[in-house]
Amino acid sequence: MIRKLEKANYEESLQLSEYAFQYKVPQEQRENRFEKLKEQSIFGIFDQGILAAKFHLIPLEVWMGEQKYSMGGIAGVATYPEFRRRGHVRNLMNFSLEQMKKENQVISMLHPFSIDFYRKFGWEVFSFFEKVYLKKKDLTPLNKTEGCIRRYSKDNYPVELETIYERYAVKQNGMLVRTKSWWKERSITDLFIAIYYDELSEPTGYITYEVKKERLKVEEFIALNSEARFGLWNYICQHDSMVEDVELILNPIEVLPFMLKDPKVKIEKQPYFMVRIVDVESFLKIYLKQISNSTHFSLRISDANASWNNETFMIKGQDVVVTGKEPCELSIEMTINALSSLVFGVHTPQSLIDMGQLITNNQEAVNQLKIFSQQNNPFFYDFF
Repeated sequence: MIRKLEKANYEESLQLSEYAFQYKVPQEQRENRFEKLKEQSIFGIFDQGILAAKFHLIPLEVWMGEQKYSMGGIAGVATYPEFRRRGHVRNLMNFSLEQMKKENQVISMLHPFSIDFYRKFGWEVFSFFEKVYLKKKDLTPLNKTEGCIRRYSKDNYPVELETIYERYAVKQNGMLVRTKSWWKERSITDLFIAIYYDELSEPTGYITYEVKKERLKVEEFIALNSEARFGLWNYICQHDSMVEDVELILNPIEVLPFMLKDPKVKIEKQPYFMVRIVDVESFLKIYLKQISNSTHFSLRISDANASWNNETFMIKGQDVVVTGKEPCELSIEMTINALSSLVFGVHTPQSLIDMGQLITNNQEAVNQLKIFSQQNNPFFYDFF
């Protein structure tokens, strides 16, 4: 039986996380960790009175363009080895979908220990990042700018940091709607902040970073225009007397690596977060209004873990109707994984066809789907 954990179970839950993820929270920090759990819901399965498996459900929001969507963040999925292969995690994941639907969280995200494992439950990779590795010799400044850099610590960061982030986030799909507490507790913990201001004192970009043992690591690089990009890069180059190596974590569409004096540097592209639509009907009712849709076709979705999504959805402009009938002439069939990757901008209709994840016998239906699919880039910088 799955039940929600109470405060009395927090220590047991933390011990399971420590064992599964191989870390240790010092005794003096445990109470603070328990306090933060009040913002989450923890559900677990007990076996002979022992917490055998559990997961955390975190109520969050993400941007898809300029629209906010309610999102259920899945974290801390863990089970002890002696209780594995009994279906506990499968039961928890299916339960999580029912719980998120009940709480009107129309989408869900998680960071996978195994992409293949969570694909079976309907989550799909939507976010990638690039790690760029540089040496001191690569730190050659680019165009000089008329603005300036101001450096801050996490204890006195200005509100402009949040403003820049949001202006950037609404041009992507999937970036987290960050609260002030999230900024302070997760986004900039122990990091320096450098904000670029143009000659009119307008903040147009920032980096968060650390400098340790002659290595500068940029955790976030956000530039709203080319001037900010030049200014931030030139600031990084000013550390050439302090560091031997630089590592940048970038949005894959960030053009900075191409602009380097010698772009032949080590770059690793890595899959990061996964996403899934929890409730297709509720999601589409928001999404269709957001994109000013004018298409007309039927969408047949298969979802092995959320029975309410196994339907035919008739899409007519900004309206969606669950028909429960045979698809119309302009019909498309796909899994919940494929639909999630399509609307978040990971794949085009044609690439889904090439992978065998979209079935249709009508090219006009594919053309309709191109209009239906939003064009923003999928990206996610956070972790939970």
